Amino acid sequence: MKTSEPLQAGSAVVSDDERLTLNRLMRVHGPGGLKAALLACLLTPDNSRSVLAWREETSTTPDAETVLVDTTGLSAAARLPWFEVVLTRLSVTTLPERKELLRAARRVLVASRKGRPLDRLLWLATRRRFGDSPWITSRVPADVDIAQLPEVDLLDVARYTAFLACMVPTDEHAHTAGTEWYAAVMSHWQPPESVPPCRRPDVDALVNALHGLQALSWMQRPLLVRAWVAEALTYDPRGQLSASAADALRLTCLLLDCPMPPELARHYIELDAKEKTP
Repeated sequence: MKTSEPLQAGSAVVSDDERLTLNRLMRVHGPGGLKAALLACLLTPDNSRSVLAWREETSTTPDAETVLVDTTGLSAAARLPWFEVVLTRLSVTTLPERKELLRAARRVLVASRKGRPLDRLLWLATRRRFGDSPWITSRVPADVDIAQLPEVDLLDVARYTAFLACMVPTDEHAHTAGTEWYAAVMSHWQPPESVPPCRRPDVDALVNALHGLQALSWMQRPLLVRAWVAEALTYDPRGQLSASAADALRLTCLLLDCPMPPELARHYIELDAKEKTP
């Protein structure tokens, strides 16, 4: 199968077939079609409960099945860019409509009964883009180096990094690599005894940690992302991120409202939410 040049920034390429698929998806603008696309981005394709919940939520939407097939068939390079396009287009709907979308999204996510770490990030990203949580005022001066963050902020960094360690540098089955990656990231903070052990936080602790990181300044958040990416890249001789690591870190950039480092951006094609065709 032939490949074409990247659609926009980054180095990922798409096949001719995927380009046609993206052409169809980028023409989806109606609320029903966009809802079908959003929920398709969230479901677990090989999970019958998840698919059933999606079909019940989209039963009155014409061509919903086409949207499902196209969305779930996207490559790793295109899936999250399309998810972000859908979120952007739906973010201008009314508050009641967004609340209904969040209810439907939660139902589809819960239906799989798997509780994947990436699902948690997808859910948090959906809530964030729909304005469910306000931005928090920074409590640390913008010029404070991240290595000098106070203890309360360090704990937030540790908890969120421990959560990412389920997916970074590989996937949730690589426990040893995740623990090593966590230790490498947290070695930026001294003394070592100030860094807690790698323990995956529960849901409340994760959300509280995320809120703490969102309260860091616009200068500090990108530095933290770069530290996560740089340490993850050391696990591949080619300097490539695993699919799970790239997705987790891209969603984290969305949640922290900071740009992706080039080493992360190159794993994806980019789509313009305003364009009808790529």
